[in-house]
Amino acid sequence: MLLGLFLHPSSEHSALDGPYIWNHSVPVISLILGMLFAYLLVVGPRRKDWVENESFPSKNFAYWILGLVSLYLAIASPIDHIGEKYLFWVHMVQHIILIFISPIFFLLAIPSWMAERLFAKNAKLEKITHPFFAALIFNTIFIFWHIPYFYELALVNKMVHDLEHLTFVVGALIMWWPIVRPVKSWQKQPGSTLLLYLFVIVTFQIPLFVLLTFSPDLWYPFYGEASRLEGWLDISAMEDQALGGLIMKTIAGFAYFIAFVYVWLKWAKD
Repeated sequence: MLLGLFLHPSSEHSALDGPYIWNHSVPVISLILGMLFAYLLVVGPRRKDWVENESFPSKNFAYWILGLVSLYLAIASPIDHIGEKYLFWVHMVQHIILIFISPIFFLLAIPSWMAERLFAKNAKLEKITHPFFAALIFNTIFIFWHIPYFYELALVNKMVHDLEHLTFVVGALIMWWPIVRPVKSWQKQPGSTLLLYLFVIVTFQIPLFVLLTFSPDLWYPFYGEASRLEGWLDISAMEDQALGGLIMKTIAGFAYFIAFVYVWLKWAKD
């Protein structure tokens, strides 16, 4: 039930619908609106039940909206349908949103008083968001789902596909947690540790990006058998795979570079 609410509609689209499909299904709209109203309830009318003398966190709320908008684009715009049925590189764009955009906004949206009340005493969460375990968890999830067998299984089985995307988001929340650091009362990791942490994450992902970009073989035969689209989306399966690898390598590299600079500057300031 949770997986279905998270990403996919309950109904199937026919081939006659074309590739440019928006998913306005009840589960997707319910998810987005539910997350919006739940957040507003906590930071609005119920805020005084959590903390005294705190004003409405406008900046955090703006981050929450950005997180919801990016999540909606990933799971409800044509990006979802095209990536699932036609083009690998579009699917990689979806994964970029689910890993490098939405989770960061959601973490930034948590006011410090909310983070302290919800997470400060959670020893298990503190342990799994330690850089060592966070890197291990995220890279395992990331590499696992790009193994051809499991990647293609996700394309033909909606439950598995939903699980893939859900684990990407959860894994990304864990990965970005040491960088964003929502719970300020937890032990602060040294800047050198965080820089090494980012380096390790990138190092383990680079081989995958390189293989996808330059491999002479088609990793995912599903896309080789998929219908080709017209116009600017009309590319071969091998070109599609190379473009997907290049997009992931470029945008992921840029995101990690920004995180690296951010950590470096904070370390220098401290």
